[in-house]
Amino acid sequence: MRVLGVSGSPTKDSNTDALIKAVLSTTGAETEFIKLSEIKVGPCIACMKCVYTNECVINDDFKWLSRKVMEADAIVVGSPTYYGSASAFMKAFIERLYSKRHIKLLMRGKLAATVAVGVAAEKMVAEWMGNSLRAGGMEIVGSMTAKGTPCCFVCGPGETCDYTVWNAYSKELTGMDLGVGEAYKEYLEILPDNVPYAHGSAKFLKSYRSVKDEPPVMAEAERIGKLIRERE
Repeated sequence: MRVLGVSGSPTKDSNTDALIKAVLSTTGAETEFIKLSEIKVGPCIACMKCVYTNECVINDDFKWLSRKVMEADAIVVGSPTYYGSASAFMKAFIERLYSKRHIKLLMRGKLAATVAVGVAAEKMVAEWMGNSLRAGGMEIVGSMTAKGTPCCFVCGPGETCDYTVWNAYSKELTGMDLGVGEAYKEYLEILPDNVPYAHGSAKFLKSYRSVKDEPPVMAEAERIGKLIRERE
């Protein structure tokens, strides 16, 4: 069995990367890990030249990457959550897989698993990736999400910025409690004078959230890897 892992995270040694690699390591299969930010895969341009050939005509790294996809028995895709959606790297990759779908549904029967890491919308991202791969004929054997490190933790002015992630997802702005405060209570203290989109005020208790420090999260990745192995 061959299993291909594809990460849409541009961050070096990211939580997304770690979880994909944890899935791969427990498949017991021949595996390969590809980081989309290190290669060139642009978006679909809707030229429809792949309809009868099932080959995308755009001359970039998708040419060889698509061959790896077709050679794999299973694929594990993962993305961070940007603006409530998958990264542009992952969107472009999944769009380009459309070339393998036309007429012949060439990816039918392949196994797939999804990983999404975010602050509040990661479940929607995992669902979107799963639905997209399922539409291409793949069978989703596992899907998981995890909380990641908000960009505000590392950008510099995060503690005093009026427009931080936790303010964007606050009940005052969204009308609902998305659980950000509870999820990051060990990492972030929102101070009493914080007013979303008016006055940012917080204190960082930890600057980075690593899935490697969360045994239940890593165990879930390993469980998904074992599910793939059982299908060999």
